[in-house]
Amino acid sequence: MSSYYFNSTNITTALINQTVDGASLSLYAGMTPNFRFNTCMVVIWGILLAAHIIQLIYKQYWFSIAFICTGILEILGYIGRTWSHHDTTLMDPFLLNMICLTIAPVFTMGGLYYQMAKLVEIYGHKFSIIKSPMLYSYIFIASDIISLAIQAAGGGTAGMAVTDGTSTHQGDSIFVAGLAVQVASMVIFLILWFYFLHAAFIGTRLKHLNQNPRKLYSRSIWTLTQQDIDYMYVKRYHNLRLEPDRWQFRYFTLAMSFAVLTIFTRCVYRLCELAEGWSGYLITHEWYFIILDALMIALATVTMTIFHPGYAFLGRTTSIPIGTEKGRASRKRNSKWFNFKRNKKSNNSDVVDGYDLEIGDFESSSGTDEDNTIEDEKRYSVPKVNDESNRKSRKNKWVFW
Repeated sequence: MSSYYFNSTNITTALINQTVDGASLSLYAGMTPNFRFNTCMVVIWGILLAAHIIQLIYKQYWFSIAFICTGILEILGYIGRTWSHHDTTLMDPFLLNMICLTIAPVFTMGGLYYQMAKLVEIYGHKFSIIKSPMLYSYIFIASDIISLAIQAAGGGTAGMAVTDGTSTHQGDSIFVAGLAVQVASMVIFLILWFYFLHAAFIGTRLKHLNQNPRKLYSRSIWTLTQQDIDYMYVKRYHNLRLEPDRWQFRYFTLAMSFAVLTIFTRCVYRLCELAEGWSGYLITHEWYFIILDALMIALATVTMTIFHPGYAFLGRTTSIPIGTEKGRASRKRNSKWFNFKRNKKSNNSDVVDGYDLEIGDFESSSGTDEDNTIEDEKRYSVPKVNDESNRKSRKNKWVFW
């Protein structure tokens, strides 16, 4: 008997392949999803979802929203696979599985892109190739969306080909191209990520040793502590890096590296799987899916649940605004605490060196270079007043928190 394909492209359509015995049509190319494994994954992701909901409430750190979206999609995807165990010819559970499990890692990576921007602010823009930290989120999230759009286009093309009774080769190729875009995007992100790690943690130690020749031969870079090299980082977040010494922050970059690499492994697997075709060896053997897809995403999520940024960055009490130097300067000028105007106002206004000072909400920003110490002193110091009699009243008006 002949077999035919309806290419789902993991987004919008579905693969229909005749089973080996020809008794019925299977959407899984003759493979039946393992009931026990997929049921266990529903339970595991339910626990992880609950953990991130609790962390969102407790730490008030919006990073959890990305992983909550991932958790919901993973649960729905594995419900679809569990459902398909009983009938591999049903279209709805197959689409639920393919769509949700394909989209889910995009939310995970979206959360991780933003954490890199946070780290660039905490350690300094000079360690990053991209000087505007938010561009990490903008560029790579946009790249993921483009990748999904290409995959969806491939699915639509293949679906129309099936309807017309023609070859789905073109649709398959478009879909694989979408996966290739996703993998290429992650390769670029990994290059930027490891450049940042090298510059911030290895380059600083080498520079410190070169500035202290006596230590160059007597001490290894790995024996240097954070305290030894902290003067090279943004001073504003000194306490976040050192006081107290928290293991969630100390090992956060290693945890994030592990999470990104596991997701990258999953994306490479998906690319190889679909490049073989819908009846290839990888797609028809579930163990590859279990190890290279399900396990990878689960490990990444468990890791970032333990090393949650809310704990690492003291999310409930510490604000880490992200922006370019120009953006921070603009926010500083427009902030209500530091809104100086040249035009004199009423006699009730406080005059500071010819400027009117309005007191309002304070908006903090972070330094980005070695001169941030001077900037902090200027920003947090109370300006001198022209009228000595107003000095005492002014002291009571300045409140920083």
